[in-house]
Amino acid sequence: MLVDVHNHFSFYQEDINRALEDIHENRVLMLSVSTDMLSYNETLELAGLSQFILPAFGVHPMFAHEHIDQLDTIKRIADEALMLGEIGLDRKWTLDASHYPLQESLLEIFLESAQQHDTIMILHVAEAEFEVLDMLEQYSIRNGIIHDYYGPIDLVEKIIDKDLYFAFDGSYLKSYESEIRGWKERLETVTMIPDDLFLIETDGPSGSPRRMPHEALQMVAERIAEIRNTTADEITTQSSRNFFNLIKDDARLSEYIAIMKQS
Repeated sequence: MLVDVHNHFSFYQEDINRALEDIHENRVLMLSVSTDMLSYNETLELAGLSQFILPAFGVHPMFAHEHIDQLDTIKRIADEALMLGEIGLDRKWTLDASHYPLQESLLEIFLESAQQHDTIMILHVAEAEFEVLDMLEQYSIRNGIIHDYYGPIDLVEKIIDKDLYFAFDGSYLKSYESEIRGWKERLETVTMIPDDLFLIETDGPSGSPRRMPHEALQMVAERIAEIRNTTADEITTQSSRNFFNLIKDDARLSEYIAIMKQS
């Protein structure tokens, strides 16, 4: 079984039936994150249609200022969620610095819930890597997936030391070289992450041309395999194995653990 550890499945919208057919035909388990309460409700509905959709609840840090008066509701939903994501801090795409403290307040709510229930998190860390890791230490949390990493090479070792999982997506494709600062160092992170800690994701659905989940994930696998000097099959197999190891002791995820055992 293939696993996409970060996908916004509800965003397929008019292509949703094709996307559902695709993950069933190709047996792709989708960890479908949400960016707010509306997208989480949509994701829950989709999870009711397919055993291959694992819903995660989150409010994207870029929307923290729109939800800061709903923290009690967010905490209640987080306490009931199977997984938490997409959550974290953002210093790359958020231009208004006055939103940063609001992002931290929101993340604290999710960290409190994760600490209480040992919930696995998918963490958006774009150019806020140091801050997120510091907050994880404050809450003694080590159970998470690092997503959207743009930090320095020397911080990667700290992530490894914490046994956090590190997800690679389509932004490592050659077509992004001119857009991303520190490209060579970014590619170096791909070779630094140990075999037992890397995961692959699409952060899909992609833009034009919109690719179905299986094709998009295969593109990522082929690119990461090229950088790590191995095969795409080995990348997808190892990533799936790592995800299974991440979730295998979480009783709330027993349905998905059983599905992965069957594959």
